[in-house]
Amino acid sequence: MGPSKELDALETLQTTISNLKTLLHRFQTSLQSPTPALTPVEDSPNPLALLSDASQVLKAQTTKLSLLILNKPFTPSAITFILNSLSNSCLPALMSALELCPAEKYTNLTHQYIHSSLSKIMMELLCLLGSTPQNKDGIEKMAGRDTLASTGVLWAECDKMVALGSGGLTKLAVERVEEYHGLLKDAIAELDEWNPDEDSGSDTDSLISNKGNTSSARPVDASLEHSLQSLSLSPMADLRKRTLAILRTIRVLYPALIKRRILTFPNIDSVSTAESLPTSSRILSMDTLINHTKHFTEETDEVAGALYAGDEEEVEERLRKLVEMSKTSVEEVRVGWDGKEDEFTEWVEKWMTRLEEIREG
Repeated sequence: MGPSKELDALETLQTTISNLKTLLHRFQTSLQSPTPALTPVEDSPNPLALLSDASQVLKAQTTKLSLLILNKPFTPSAITFILNSLSNSCLPALMSALELCPAEKYTNLTHQYIHSSLSKIMMELLCLLGSTPQNKDGIEKMAGRDTLASTGVLWAECDKMVALGSGGLTKLAVERVEEYHGLLKDAIAELDEWNPDEDSGSDTDSLISNKGNTSSARPVDASLEHSLQSLSLSPMADLRKRTLAILRTIRVLYPALIKRRILTFPNIDSVSTAESLPTSSRILSMDTLINHTKHFTEETDEVAGALYAGDEEEVEERLRKLVEMSKTSVEEVRVGWDGKEDEFTEWVEKWMTRLEEIREG
């Protein structure tokens, strides 16, 4: 390539990078604002299919781009071609997919999941552009590490969007609820290991442990020692036991909800048609169900905090709130998505009765 053509190629690359950065910043601003839903038109593409296809193209293009950035010879025209491809088709397609996927039709869970992923994609593409060489000297070693890191994040986000298209809403919902289930199990395990009596540091414990150890200590007979041990038990011990029983009862709700309500929900994936989408009321019910499973874990943290602080009144109030929230959540999905009673309906009646019995002690 002659000096004149080489200079033209470099100037074109610099202009292309500048234009793409402007586009990415515009997309970032759009993502920070409420996403307007596109008015459906005839033959609108399935947004999850569009998202999946665009993500596969983005992954392929960023792979090529990273190789061109990291390896010699420096070819500005090839880099420019890829960047133009991203600007003209790939990135607008991703944004359109989000706009075609409003929360009231595809669940807030799905919409926010896509939104979060696209935000990361825009940010990492800006980082990748920052490490793109704009002269024949190529890339420096420090920028090389940035390129690999950004490329790795972009690959991961693209894979998530492709998986969303194939697995659909139900798979995403199962993963999210299992995540909350895991947090609840961790909280239960932590509470199970905690012994409020060990934290009390009571005088009676000191008296029992020091008997016979000093010349001033009087002998303590077996009956008195037993009485002292009984007195040294913290009132929080029984409350902790009841709290654990309630949390374990709520814990068994998660697998039942996954099997009987989430996996039986009409799935929305890359092959779903507009006519097959669930009603808006069902969409809202699914979002509400998932939010409840999240709130269980959040409220459990509050209960645990009150227990550790020794605030019995706060624990009792939190447990009451948690039980009521749990009962409300299952009552909303007591019957199946077809409006009929099923095995879960009968099971949940017994579950709620048991939960109330434990709360009342």
